[in-house]
Amino acid sequence: MTCEERGTPPAISDSMLQGAVLHEAQSRSNEKKCTRKHYRLQSPPAIVIGSCAHGLALIHALSNAGVSVISLDTNPTLPGTRTRFSCVELIPDINGPALLDALLDLHARIEAPDKPVLFLNNDRMVRTLGVHWHRLADKFHLSWSACSNTLLPLLEKDSLELRCQQAGLLYPETCLIHNDMDARTAVTTIGFPMIIKPVRPLGGFKTFLPTNADELLRWTEIHQPDLPFMAQRFIPGDDRAIYFSALYLDAGKVLARFDGHKLRSRPLGHTTIAESFRNEEVYRQTLNFFDGLNLSGPVSLEVKKAPDDSYWVIEPTVGRTDFWVGLCIANGINLPYVEYRHQTGQSIPDLAQQDQAIWFNEESDPFGRFWFAVQPDLALKGRRACYLYLKHKDAEPAKQALKEIGKQLGRGAAKRLGFR
Repeated sequence: MTCEERGTPPAISDSMLQGAVLHEAQSRSNEKKCTRKHYRLQSPPAIVIGSCAHGLALIHALSNAGVSVISLDTNPTLPGTRTRFSCVELIPDINGPALLDALLDLHARIEAPDKPVLFLNNDRMVRTLGVHWHRLADKFHLSWSACSNTLLPLLEKDSLELRCQQAGLLYPETCLIHNDMDARTAVTTIGFPMIIKPVRPLGGFKTFLPTNADELLRWTEIHQPDLPFMAQRFIPGDDRAIYFSALYLDAGKVLARFDGHKLRSRPLGHTTIAESFRNEEVYRQTLNFFDGLNLSGPVSLEVKKAPDDSYWVIEPTVGRTDFWVGLCIANGINLPYVEYRHQTGQSIPDLAQQDQAIWFNEESDPFGRFWFAVQPDLALKGRRACYLYLKHKDAEPAKQALKEIGKQLGRGAAKRLGFR
């Protein structure tokens, strides 16, 4: 259930009134999806591309702040397409060039006093819009469009070592694997433990930890069509050694900031439990990483604290918020709303980071809340639990998520028992 998933749109109900104000559409029940409707609005809408859990967090953050939201996706089974806080349109593609045609078609059906503001939630969207922005530049706001030539190279993980050297930051020893020979070289130069990462965005794949040379060589052979990959020395430490700082920038100037701490991931690299945690050293390193690039828009940096208390850069995120943006919002830093106001020429609200919620990703880690409850050194400590889908004012996405999670658990159980 990610934004990368595809689906053929079914027939859509034509019950949405043409020309209705979007907030009226958003208050209707979920079964009334929008398709090729005309929107007459008193303020520019936010266009959220992708209705996965990440996209749903953006929808809630913006709609709860009074922003009209239109969301786009290909997959009608995603829980986010059931939300009552956005007018959902199903389109053929949310990641490739066909997205541009869908956006141009949508723009022609919007009447508003200013251009709509685009919100993305995966790297492939960032790359597609960055490369083809000339087709959309006069029709939409995109917070980082003016600095795309500087921003897009940061999507390539093989460019990060040089950037860290320039910024004076620690980065694990790394080499590229194009073939079996490179894999053998990685075993010699990096050794184990090592971690394998995609150089460029690759569907839902995040990481792989081979335990020996034979395992790495077998993996390289299986994934030959997707090469190259990046082999990197694995920094000792579990999930709780990961920290991050998220910023909203305007030509390098920080307009909003949030610092957090990872508590658990499933699978490795995919955050499933996190907390608000101010960390001045992580913030300083994040500033150093982006210093001099004059970037705009949402960015973040994830680092790992080694046993000797040194911090090592894991990866940046640029052009979009992270999957855990709901953690920021639940703790007082509504990054999507900051972005919307900045792009529409409004003043930025004075926000202060709080420590009032723990964020749980129940989609990727259905038993994470139970794991948290039995950890002797973890507790809510007066904070509330915040979830991807469990929102009392928007029940339908949670119902759909429970169905999909149940299917996943059922398939997993059947596989373990030898059934197909």
